[in-house]
Amino acid sequence: MCKIIAKFFLLLIISIQLHAQSYIPQNYFIPPVDIELFLSGTFAELRSDHFHSGMDIRTGEVEGLNIYAIADGYISRIKVTSGGYGKALYITHPNGYVSVYGHLQKYNSKLNEFVYNQQYLRKSYSVDLYPKKDQFIVKQGDIVAISGNTGRSGGPHLHFEIRDEASQKPLNPLLFGFKVADNTPPVINLLKIYPASESTTVNHKTKPSEYYTVHKNHHFSLKGTDTIYISGSAYFGINTYDPFNNGNNKNGVYSLQLFIDSTLIYKHTANKFSFDETRYINSLIDYKEFKQKKRQIQKSYIQPNNQLSIYNQVVNKGIIEFKEDKVFHVSYVVNDIAGNKATLSFYVKGDNKIVEKKPEVIQGELFRYSHRNYFKTDNLIFEVPARALYDSLQFVYQVSDSPKNTFSSLHHLHFDYVPLHTWCNLNIWPDSLPLQLQDKALIAKVTKDGLFKSSGGEWVDGFIKTRIREFGNYCIVIDTIPPKIKPLNIKDQKNIVNQQSLKIKITDELSGIKKYKGTLNDQWILMEYDVKNDLLIYRFDNYLQKGSNSFKLIVTDEKGNQSNYQAELIF
Repeated sequence: MCKIIAKFFLLLIISIQLHAQSYIPQNYFIPPVDIELFLSGTFAELRSDHFHSGMDIRTGEVEGLNIYAIADGYISRIKVTSGGYGKALYITHPNGYVSVYGHLQKYNSKLNEFVYNQQYLRKSYSVDLYPKKDQFIVKQGDIVAISGNTGRSGGPHLHFEIRDEASQKPLNPLLFGFKVADNTPPVINLLKIYPASESTTVNHKTKPSEYYTVHKNHHFSLKGTDTIYISGSAYFGINTYDPFNNGNNKNGVYSLQLFIDSTLIYKHTANKFSFDETRYINSLIDYKEFKQKKRQIQKSYIQPNNQLSIYNQVVNKGIIEFKEDKVFHVSYVVNDIAGNKATLSFYVKGDNKIVEKKPEVIQGELFRYSHRNYFKTDNLIFEVPARALYDSLQFVYQVSDSPKNTFSSLHHLHFDYVPLHTWCNLNIWPDSLPLQLQDKALIAKVTKDGLFKSSGGEWVDGFIKTRIREFGNYCIVIDTIPPKIKPLNIKDQKNIVNQQSLKIKITDELSGIKKYKGTLNDQWILMEYDVKNDLLIYRFDNYLQKGSNSFKLIVTDEKGNQSNYQAELIF
């Protein structure tokens, strides 16, 4: 009897723990802005190489809105960087969540002073600070920052996240009860059907087929047909997005389901994910379609090395076998988090049509996704770690003559429309590279337009060695050209008494800016780096003296090339 009671209480405790883990507090947090919430980006929205980890709140295309602490807590992190979130703030709350505010213009006066002092102490604009728990206590509704457009922001807005403190996983902020007006259902633009074997045909063709949609009252159907003939096994994908009220943004959808004859075959939901898995987006989407047409199709098929946690249900990896002469009712259901729904319905009839097809012979070396793959020639070493591929493939390699102004052959590493998940080691042997230029050499990816995109690299044992995370065409180039410095609002002997800042544009042609240093009268000064606009800004502070000031700027690229600018400024 005691054992039964003990087991009962153990099950009760486990049940309570599971319930606590799945519980999302409602009305605990207030909005971070005091305007009506309109979104220009949603949680888990499809971005290039990653999922969006929060929601983007529109600020009327202007900067300067007050940003409020959404609940009591303490400032646990302050991060300033030229890219990414720009100026960002993290608040840890007592209920086990962390709120994140990105692309800020500035912090409140107390935090600004702290950050400013740390930047001067470290002589760096970019800082990543972790204040003590009792250093900056905030109350719900306190003004903690001002909205802006810093970092990689595409325009003024607030990037806002809620993370689980223990796991640091971002969660969908709209699960917490924030009120966002939305009575507009998602849109389904396109259906794509993929043969899952060499013998499969879709409407008597062996290649993927696509079908545009028409709609009536948010019920979508295929344009020009309602029945598709499939022989064998296949899987599906759709292009879909979610419009919100009072906006033209094509935001991400919340959940996606696929039914075959009322049986749920596939479902994923955008509740949470980890930053470690975000790059698996390149397996969720049809990556080739994205690379070639800039169109994102979400596949209802799971590749062998797709480790996303957003999937709720998947039958047979999403592959469906269509039996001859049987009719199947196929429907997609796409939901937003407000409960609006869009459906796409059509029929598939199992076909017995056999198309004679010669097997496609691919000359290449088998790369297994689950194993380390090592490829070597006289002039190249390419190492692909285990789990860098989403599926096994026949690796195709070719080599062609050196492009103009390069120092190696052009190495064609498979196809750039096939994604790589993790970094791979690449070593290329240089041709006729003078000794004095070895430290200026790097590996570049050659674009379709014939342009060079730096992949970095260093001279190691006769090779130029780097890491890449994209297939494509690579060769060795040199960078001997120093960065460009273009003053925008200053010149030598200028009187700057009516200005509030110095603005200077810095650019580099190939390897990229590595570091910069600005001084006034030989004292280091804080210069903000707006990387998206190639802009350095010095906002006047106590280091600017009355009278004549000697301003110097040194900019260095990744290959050690350096440019200098100097001017006497009158204040």
